Amino acid sequence: MTISILDLPNEILIDIFCRYVSIKDLCRLKQVCRTFYIKLNNYTLPWKKALTRLTNVSFSQLKNAAGCPSFENIRHDSTILSHPLHLPADYHYETLYDRSNDFPHLLSNDYRPSLNDLNLCSKFDCDINRTINNYYYLISLAYKWNKQNNINNILIKFIRRAQTSLLQYDEHNHQLWFTFDNTLRCLNLHTNHIDYSHRFNHDDILCYKIYNDHLICLANGDLLRIICRRTNEIYSCYNNQNLQHILPGERHDILSLDIYSNDKERYLILNGSRDHTVSMRTFDMSRQFNQLIWRTQVDDRVLCSRFTNDGQYFLIGTGGTSSLYPLILFNIERAQPIHLYNARYRLGAGVRCIEWVSSNVFIAAGFDSQFKEFDIRTGQCHYTFNDEFGNDYCSLAVSVDNNYISNGIILGGNHHSTVRLVNRTQRQLQNVLFVSKQSSPVHSLAVTSEYLFASVDRSIVALDFTGCNRQLQQIHLKF
Repeated sequence: MTISILDLPNEILIDIFCRYVSIKDLCRLKQVCRTFYIKLNNYTLPWKKALTRLTNVSFSQLKNAAGCPSFENIRHDSTILSHPLHLPADYHYETLYDRSNDFPHLLSNDYRPSLNDLNLCSKFDCDINRTINNYYYLISLAYKWNKQNNINNILIKFIRRAQTSLLQYDEHNHQLWFTFDNTLRCLNLHTNHIDYSHRFNHDDILCYKIYNDHLICLANGDLLRIICRRTNEIYSCYNNQNLQHILPGERHDILSLDIYSNDKERYLILNGSRDHTVSMRTFDMSRQFNQLIWRTQVDDRVLCSRFTNDGQYFLIGTGGTSSLYPLILFNIERAQPIHLYNARYRLGAGVRCIEWVSSNVFIAAGFDSQFKEFDIRTGQCHYTFNDEFGNDYCSLAVSVDNNYISNGIILGGNHHSTVRLVNRTQRQLQNVLFVSKQSSPVHSLAVTSEYLFASVDRSIVALDFTGCNRQLQQIHLKF
């Protein structure tokens, strides 16, 4: 009795496809016979495995920012700290203001994810709905990323040099938010028109955060502005309020912001400042009321801040000029650090950007040619990537697919308008992309499976990997 490969059980056959068959051979197998065609159409696992072997760049479910509601409200695993907390005795910090004990209900489960609050995406043309389960399309995109098969479009052309234009992409509405001096604008990539514009006469916008369709937080110098997107009402609060030891001429600029909530009415707002302070406040949209909960001063200026995905903890990155511990973990209910990450940082390198790879793994990069991978459960640095050319990094973007497998890490260089694509699973540099002909730092990045958006000194550039030969309209901002 002769047994062919077609007589094998489906589970064994799919396992063979996953382990030993390349992408090209999978495509050829679909054309061999009807049985293979049906099996490879019905089972997506072989295509998923093939995709993970490439440098896959896909949508991030973990960025806690503007995007598709069906992704933002996915319930993530709770963060479980299995490591002992490490806080050296000689580490200096000072609690400046603390009312967290008076407001225990503000730091309770009101701000935790709710299983009953899953607003699924209703847009049929949403970028995520269109591509997330289309593995054939994602594989072709991965090839284009590796082969640098893209169309370079200049979306925004500045008349003069912009000071660090910051980008945030809304894949649900296909909108790109960007800053220019003291103005925040939203470019609709479907119509090539500016949909929203918020201009302030106080100072440059140093950082901002778009939280879905409900809230915008932005910082003009030491002034924090909270904008309700439904009503366009603006609420302002000074970063140095309730402090009595302010020195004349001292700068209190807010350099980092993050927002956490799944409630739509109540939000936790985190910000870090040039004056070494970290602040936590609440904002209640129904009562139109914001309240400072606590403020702590650490040992250096705070450059970035990120909540964990369950909102129980947050990370801050400092300049690292006075301490070898620029990466610090806080509990939201305490006005003090609870863990310092000892990753052998060079003095002055600091941490300028943090991005989540999964619910417990994050990437941090600073003022040097390294990025480091950490696991919040162990409290350790698991991997350090050194750029072989010694290029400093300005910006960082991490992409995560729907299986929490992130292969593509995007790093914006400090020179020559270069963007580096690193394969995280293979721990190696995959590609170097030149986003502009001008020599400039890449100040900010936003990434999807189809597009890479980058801001340089005088323009905002989009690399289109879809293969569609269509030029997006160039907009000249005359300031």
